[in-house]
Amino acid sequence: MENEVKKTSKEWSKDCDYTILDPDGWDRNNFEFSWFKEMITLQEFMQRVMRSTCVMELNSENKNLLDNEQNNCSI
Repeated sequence: MENEVKKTSKEWSKDCDYTILDPDGWDRNNFEFSWFKEMITLQEFMQRVMRSTCVMELNSENKNLLDNEQNNCSI
């Protein structure tokens, strides 16, 4: 979709309250770019999260964000 919201992984991590402990889903050769500069969708962020070790603080705000995004696409 052309109008999908794109943010950096750092921004998605903050919005979703994820703490990434081991970023296996991110480019380890160019982590600085892939975490701080690369603009990705929530779907791409979640795919990377699934390949990584992480902790998520689920609160009502990020639950609504994730629920709304999952209704718009399949992860």
